[in-house]
Amino acid sequence: MLEMLGQIVKKLVELPEEKLGMLYDLLVKLTSRRAPRWWSELGRFLRRENPFIISEIRQEWEGFYREYFHLTVDFSDVQIPNNPSFAFGRLIFIPKDLNIWRVMKGMRDCFQVADYQGDLAEEITENIRQTDKSYAFYIREREEADEELKNLSANKLSELGINCMTFLERLVYGLKYHSETRQHLDNQNQTLCAGSRYRGGRVPLVHYDANDSKLHINWCGPGHAYDDLRARQVFS
Repeated sequence: MLEMLGQIVKKLVELPEEKLGMLYDLLVKLTSRRAPRWWSELGRFLRRENPFIISEIRQEWEGFYREYFHLTVDFSDVQIPNNPSFAFGRLIFIPKDLNIWRVMKGMRDCFQVADYQGDLAEEITENIRQTDKSYAFYIREREEADEELKNLSANKLSELGINCMTFLERLVYGLKYHSETRQHLDNQNQTLCAGSRYRGGRVPLVHYDANDSKLHINWCGPGHAYDDLRARQVFS
C-alpha cells in the first residue's frame, strides 16, 4: 500500500497545475455531504458510461418543484448546455414563469429569512436570464461562492464577459442545497448576484448568518469589489 501511495504521489507531482486543480475539486466533491452521488457518477465515468444521467436529474428537479413549490413542471424538452468542464458539476433547472415571490415563500416554509423592506419582485428589474421559458445551466457545486471571482465588481465581471448567477437562481439553488444537506450556502461570504440588478443599477447580495439563523438579502453598488463579495459563474 505504501509503495502504491508513493507511485501516486510521484505521478501527481508531475501533473500540470491545471490538472492538479481538477483532481483537488474531485477530492473535495468525493468527501462532501453529497459524496454518495459523486462516487456514483465517478463509477459510471470509470466504466466509460455517461456519468450524468440527465433524465434522472430532470426528474429530481421536477420532484423538487413539486414538493417545495407545489408546481407540476416538465423539463423533458429543456435543452441542456454543453458542460464546459468537470469543475462545473451542478446542473440547475428553472421552470417557466417562476417568480421571486413564489421562491421566497418556499424558502420561508423551510427556514428563516430576514425581513426585507420592499417588494423584491418589483425592485429587481434586470436579469440576464428570464423565466419566459424553462431553462437549465451549470455552476460549480460549492457551499461558498466562487473564490476565483472574489474582488471583482459586477461592472468588472460584465466587462470580462463572465456569465453570472441571477438573484432568483441563487435563491433556488440555496433552497435546493438546503433540501439535500439541511445546511446553507454562503456562511462565510456573500453571493454577488451579478446577473441581476435593482432599480438604479444596484446588485443583489445573499448570505446566511449563523448568528441569527437567517438568510439575509442586501445590495451593493455595481462598482463595489471586496474579498467577501463573490459571484457564481454560470454556463448556460
